[in-house]
This record gives sequence, structure tokens and C-alpha cells, in this order.
Amino acid sequence: MNHRKFVVTSSITMLVVAGIVAGLAFYSNVIVRASIADLPDAVTYIPADYHVVFGMNVDRFVKSPVFQKFQDRHAGEYGSDLQEFITKTGLDPTRDVHYLLAAGHAVEGQKGAGVVIAIGSFDEDKIVDFIKTKAKAPIDFINTDGTRVLMIPESESGKLQKGVAFLKKNSEIALGDLDTLKEVLDVRAGKKPGVNSNPVLAPLIGSMQPQEMFWFAGDPSSILSKAPTNTPFGGSLSAILNVVGTLNLDTAVVGKITATAKDADSAQKLTDVARGFVALGQLAGDQNPDLVELLKGVNITVDKDKNQISLALNFPFELLDKLQHAKMKVPSKV
Repeated sequence: MNHRKFVVTSSITMLVVAGIVAGLAFYSNVIVRASIADLPDAVTYIPADYHVVFGMNVDRFVKSPVFQKFQDRHAGEYGSDLQEFITKTGLDPTRDVHYLLAAGHAVEGQKGAGVVIAIGSFDEDKIVDFIKTKAKAPIDFINTDGTRVLMIPESESGKLQKGVAFLKKNSEIALGDLDTLKEVLDVRAGKKPGVNSNPVLAPLIGSMQPQEMFWFAGDPSSILSKAPTNTPFGGSLSAILNVVGTLNLDTAVVGKITATAKDADSAQKLTDVARGFVALGQLAGDQNPDLVELLKGVNITVDKDKNQISLALNFPFELLDKLQHAKMKVPSKV
């Protein structure tokens, strides 16, 4: 197994469930300084200047019929590398990872940074031993607060690439680059402010319930302000103050995404564009009646007092299944 493949299939393998929902991504004047109720404690380790936070209740997801279908179709794709990881570490992501948190932020003129935190039941020593057998000269050290950190150098340059920090013995693991991990450790130690002091994100995260299968909260102002104006949403993207959403997958797809705009005009523009997309989808009924049926479960509402647009989803999961099968059967163009 080469170094790059190792990084994906060993230290990151325990987070493979998160890949299932890749792409799921992205106001208040009240500053919340207490812990964020009901969610895992690790959410409070996220630095205050982050722009988006994502949560996944892995326990609930792996018990859902949706995951069972996913596992039946794709289990073979992970192959022997995942099985080796499970055998040598005793960690099975679908059994031992209970909750996942991911967060990131944009940096002006630089590549953004992010962290993933897994909460569950792990054997720290076995994971470290496994990484050491696969990575070239990993750097194992104890942070000043007593936290064990294992950094994995790039095979060519020797530059420290990604690392693993064992935040809580056998139950919390953070993955990210060295600077990000140091920030998370500083927040946890009380040396730097955390996301629970962020005036935009804290109230949004505080409104989440731990039983939500997927949720996210975002402050997209610094990102969307740079979005090109020739997109379907045009300049109205930069007028979004925050976005929050939940998604639950069972026999039905149930979710809600709410965006708060800076003024009534911006909210109306977002509403018009969103309704336009739904209308275009409905016009495709002659070619794809399943898509039209799915769009019947999409409801767009506006709260004019709060300048909010909400998109609610509620349709049978089998419709997504049928659309996916139909897409796979479409012959490619020569």
C-alpha cells in the first residue's frame, strides 16, 4: 500500500462513513457562552472563527434502511485495506463511530482549513500501532496539555501532512493539519475562544437536536461574497447572512434548509430563483415523471419578518433510488 493510499485507508478510514454524505455541505445577535446543549462536548472544541460546522449521528444512520442499501451496493469497494484496518485496530466505523463533527473556515488569500472529530469507542494504542506500520516515520508526541498527537509526513518531502489527535482517551479523535489540531487543542484547553462564542453559528448549532441524522450551520458571508455574479443566483448569494439545515434519511427523505438574507429584497430574489428551479424540474415531467413526483415533496416558504427562505423536503426514499437507477441506465454518448 503506497503512502497516499495509506493516509486515506488507515487514519482516515475510520471516518469512511462521512464520505457517504460528501457534498452535503452548506443570525442572531445573541452570543452563547455556555456549552451547546445536547450535542457532543467536542462541538465546543471548534475554533470561534470557523464558517461552517457539520454534524452526523452515525449511530442513527447505520441503523437506517438507507445505509443497509448503501452497504449492500458498495461494501466491496473498500476491499482488503479496510478489512485489515478493522482486524488490526478492532475499530469498525459502522459499529464504533457514534458521531462525527466536521468544521472549516476560509482564509483570505490562502487555502482554507478544517477539522474532523470522531466520537466513539476506540483503542488508541492499536490505532497508533497500525499507523506506524504503514506510514513512513510518523511523528508521535505529547502536546503541552498531555494530548497525544501523531503526525504523518508526506512521503516525498517529509513535510507534515495530516495528523491525528487523541482528544479523549479511547473516545474522541480529531484529524487535520498541525495548525488546525493546535487550534482545537487550545480551544479545548480554554486558551482560545470556541464556536460557542461565535454570534452567528452558536445560536444555529444550539438549535440542533442530537437525534438529527445530518445537520449543518454556516456563516457563508466571507465565501459567498466572492461568488461569481453570473451564477443563477447572481449577486443575491452575497446577501445571505447564514444557512442552517437538517436531513434525515429513512423510508422517507425529510429535511429543511433555511437561509437568512440581509434584507427583504434579497430574500425575495432567492425565493424566486429557488421556485424557478423547481418549476424547471416539473417541466421535465414528460421525460422523467419520477423527478416530478419527487419535486412534489419540495416546499418553499418565506418568512418576510425574518427575511428567511426555507426549503422543506419530504418524499419517499425510493424515489431517489429510482432516479439513481435511471441515471445509471442512461447510455453514454459516443
